[in-house]
Amino acid sequence: MERVLVTRTSLRLRDLLTSRPDYAVRWISRVDRQQAHELHQSAICHVLADYLWENGLHSVAEEELPRKLKDRVHRALNGQSLSRATLRWFIEAFEMTPADAAELIRLRTPGRPGDTVLGGVVPEPGILAPQTYATVSVSERHSIGPDGLPDSHRTVHTIEAVEPMTHYSTQFDTDTASVQVVRGGRAGLPYALTHGLFAVDIELDRPLKPGERRTMEYTFRFWHRMVPAPEFRSITTTALENVDLRVQFHPLRLPSTVWWCEWDSLEGAAVDEEEMALDPAKGVSRVVPSMEATALGFRWAMPQRSANRL
Repeated sequence: MERVLVTRTSLRLRDLLTSRPDYAVRWISRVDRQQAHELHQSAICHVLADYLWENGLHSVAEEELPRKLKDRVHRALNGQSLSRATLRWFIEAFEMTPADAAELIRLRTPGRPGDTVLGGVVPEPGILAPQTYATVSVSERHSIGPDGLPDSHRTVHTIEAVEPMTHYSTQFDTDTASVQVVRGGRAGLPYALTHGLFAVDIELDRPLKPGERRTMEYTFRFWHRMVPAPEFRSITTTALENVDLRVQFHPLRLPSTVWWCEWDSLEGAAVDEEEMALDPAKGVSRVVPSMEATALGFRWAMPQRSANRL
């Protein structure tokens, strides 16, 4: 199945890079002698290298970076291997449209039809339904990839219904993500809230009566039009109990410093922070007995011009 996903995504990626003039011009401009309708892998390596260098996502000297990318680009364009991180580089470096990005992510994402809701399109405005449950416990795992960007976010949320329930809603702050429900229900289409927030309603696999509990588990996987701030904020306007927060860093892209923070809003600087050390698994965690009307989480600083390998 993995090979099928890689092959079909690679074929579509090659087609986009040759058939869309606004993508093709980026690599054709790097070719001394234009070869019509033929991908020039060295030129593509230079486009990706410029993106990585300009955004501080490199790990080698600027002049060496295109050569270091050669094998990775060859494998991606020939259907041998294409990781989500590499696909994200192509999407961002060539500034692909939301529709094209969503199509590539959909082709590369495993799962049954309907399991995954893709961002990258313009969600229609919507209104968040009233919350009809209490939180028993919630665990959030935010993973940082080898390029230093958020790669995925997994939430395990145990709820207890206080009124009859057929749907559960989750909010997030980007429309450039895929949402996969692992257990508890099936996701609907994303919709836009206010202040840059978005939401997805998950239809429960069976309705809940008052007093009944259900564990919801879902995962966000990201691509980024712009490099996001190096932080993870867990925000709530209601009361939450037994909150377990963790950021996991890739061993090839470790931060120089990490702080546990409290913010008073979705934006702005932290109002309180505490420096933390990475644990043996190269992450940071904090368990909060309760939180309400606040934002808690972590921010971090990445080393400049890291010497880690790609």
